[in-house]
Amino acid sequence: MRKLLVLLLALGLFFTASPAFAQDYDLEMGFFSIGLGGGFGDDYDPGPFVLSGKYWDPQWELGADVYWSGDTEDEYDQIGMVWLAYRYDLSVNDDSATYVGIGGAGIFQEYAFGNQFGPIGLVGWDSDVWGAELKWAFFDPSIISAVIYYHFE
Repeated sequence: MRKLLVLLLALGLFFTASPAFAQDYDLEMGFFSIGLGGGFGDDYDPGPFVLSGKYWDPQWELGADVYWSGDTEDEYDQIGMVWLAYRYDLSVNDDSATYVGIGGAGIFQEYAFGNQFGPIGLVGWDSDVWGAELKWAFFDPSIISAVIYYHFE
């Protein structure tokens, strides 16, 4: 439970500081998105529910996922993951874009996995208001998530 509270505090600071940091340093403002989805694994279920948040622009994204199932006896309940990924647009229309990405990710429940850090791959679609993303991260075993996002400007 303590890890979950620390993770929620870190997510709150991340969500608060990211847009302020971009404005203070006169960087091109990206988008902040929050989403809900489902989580999957290779030989297990890491938690059927995923709460996700990310700060992104068309070339990179920084985000965090929290997987939970509500079962306190489950070894893979309340898993936290953060990632940083490079994005490459496959097709861009007037109001939407399809992309792929690759990067690195870290996990906050290392005792259940072989590695605490690993590669992450993502495929997604973004419009002006909504987006969808499929993420795959390898920590031995793998974690997969499918999330629908709402974008804030």
